[in-house]
Amino acid sequence: MTAKLAELGVTGADPPEGPAWRHFLEWVGNLYREVEELRALHRDAALDRSSFEHLFHNSPVPIMQQDYTRLQRWMEKRKRAGAEDLVQALGGAGLECIRAVVPMIEMTAANPAAQRATGLKVDEMLGPIDPRIVNPGSEHGWLSQLNAVWEREPVAHAAFTAQTADGVFYDAESVLAAPLVDGEPDFSRAVFTIIDVTPHRQEERRMQDLIEAKDRFLASVSHEVRTPLTAILGFARLLEQEPDLPEEDQRMMIGSIAEHAQEMSDLIDDLLVAARVESGQIQVANAPYDVVGLVSQLLASGGSFTRGVKFEPRVAEAYAVCDPARFRQVVRNLLTNAERYGGPDVSVVVAVEDDAVVVDVVDDGPGIPRRDWERIFEPYQRAHHAPGQPDSVGVGLAISRQLATLMGGTLDYHYEGCSVFRLRLRLASSDE
Repeated sequence: MTAKLAELGVTGADPPEGPAWRHFLEWVGNLYREVEELRALHRDAALDRSSFEHLFHNSPVPIMQQDYTRLQRWMEKRKRAGAEDLVQALGGAGLECIRAVVPMIEMTAANPAAQRATGLKVDEMLGPIDPRIVNPGSEHGWLSQLNAVWEREPVAHAAFTAQTADGVFYDAESVLAAPLVDGEPDFSRAVFTIIDVTPHRQEERRMQDLIEAKDRFLASVSHEVRTPLTAILGFARLLEQEPDLPEEDQRMMIGSIAEHAQEMSDLIDDLLVAARVESGQIQVANAPYDVVGLVSQLLASGGSFTRGVKFEPRVAEAYAVCDPARFRQVVRNLLTNAERYGGPDVSVVVAVEDDAVVVDVVDDGPGIPRRDWERIFEPYQRAHHAPGQPDSVGVGLAISRQLATLMGGTLDYHYEGCSVFRLRLRLASSDE
């Protein structure tokens, strides 16, 4: 203040004259405004810091602050030594090359979410990064953040496979962000966030599998319709063009036409039921019916799936609560599946167990891998690719289980030295 008065020509104890006094007051006013601006900047900085600290401590996303200063110095030396890119500087892009440099990165802060995600305490996380956390599958993530430092890019995104401290792998996405100081990224206090996106990735994979399954489904429908239709048209035209064919040949062709037409009818029935089940429009008329009689009728109706099938009822009658048409559809699908993919010996066993009627469709084929026992009941899924057999449409077993559920029963698969598809229905009580 004294220096400013002297600059204005004010000396001694006398008050300054008019012009000097006016300049002095202007200077004081400007100084006051500068002080207020500094105070405002300080308040804004304090608010920003408070907001960041609040976000840092309470965010469900793991956030870590990292210092890449040592790594930057090492990279500068490698550049001066002639390294043209990061991989050349590292000597490769493998795990061991990455593990050799990550201890140069120092973690300076980690929020509670990061501690929970890694299973480590904060004092175990802070300091040089332990190279053991560079797990197989995470190479892309590490190279992304290392290359950001090499290229001096303030932001880097990556998707990779991460691993927790207790060895659990998960799909991850990360963001490395360095603050800009005078237009340059400051990697001494870069912020690294990592997000577990496993559910999202699983859903993406599930949707991709579903799309591929539906593509196979369309191809299979086309094949399964074309094959019997070709036979029907061929025999029909032959009968039309050759009226003098021997009677035995005519009977064979007419029988083949009927059989292939039934195959197409069964396929269309399955597809219609599948569509109605998905939209919740299917209804079943459940009532007591003798399952032994229903199976006998189905096997007597003919069709390629009934040839050579042994019927082994353990009881003379077995009344179950079911819809007869839907029951026959379920058993027909199971027999068709056995015909296509099972062994040569197929049998149907009917028994009564406690309060249930059990219908087993058994074949002596090699069986289905244990991992696929449930998957085969999902729409458009198959576990068999038998040589010489076309891929199935992939809806028969799915709608069979759905129909079993609608009839108040269950349908499962297991292997006991032979393949067994087991349909369980509620035993009808005497007053039903």
